[in-house]
Amino acid sequence: MHKSTFVFLALLMILTSTNCKKNNGGNTPAAADTYQPTTTGSEWNYTTTGTGAGSFKITATSTDTTINSRTYRICSNTGGQNTYYCKSGNDYYRYGRFAELNNEPLELLYLKDNLAVGQTWTETKIVNATVTGYGTIPVTAVFVFSVAEKGTTHVVGSTTFSNVIKVTAVPSFTALGSPIQVASSTLEYYYAKNIGLIHSVTAMSIPLASVNFNAETKLGVYTIK
Repeated sequence: MHKSTFVFLALLMILTSTNCKKNNGGNTPAAADTYQPTTTGSEWNYTTTGTGAGSFKITATSTDTTINSRTYRICSNTGGQNTYYCKSGNDYYRYGRFAELNNEPLELLYLKDNLAVGQTWTETKIVNATVTGYGTIPVTAVFVFSVAEKGTTHVVGSTTFSNVIKVTAVPSFTALGSPIQVASSTLEYYYAKNIGLIHSVTAMSIPLASVNFNAETKLGVYTIK
């Protein structure tokens, strides 16, 4: 996963055959309904601006692994360590490193595709973080995810994606029984059906924990096989 983005990733670019569809933007491929395809050889190319600026590519391998009793597809990442994806019913999990969670390797339920606009779910994680005056201590991180939009279109660059779910998240943190103030945060994620993550905006400032990042990640060329 790219170091400073909560980016769980996407696919496609220009039709080449009945089994491999590519796109630089435009038509969605004919595939089983999913907001995170993991077919072998599929690729997502992303560009990040702001904190951790750069480009990286996610490629779905042919190998699965078991994490926390769930079957994950292993995806290579040119920006760092492997990323792992799992779809269980309507729930989407990712295992990897998240800037929002101090870049620790964790499992996160990042999308529920059967929820209506306005519905929420909550993820609670324990991470180790350096807090002013206390040193490195366990911090409880709570993220309330919300479906902000569903079935909409979203433009990334020159490409208009359809059947998009927009998810937002509101974080809170506590340590040693006391809240850690979040000065500001913007966490927005856009997922297109049969493609995956197409756009994310992740920004957070927590002065007491010396956290300050602001990044935007966009999908470029993508391929689904």
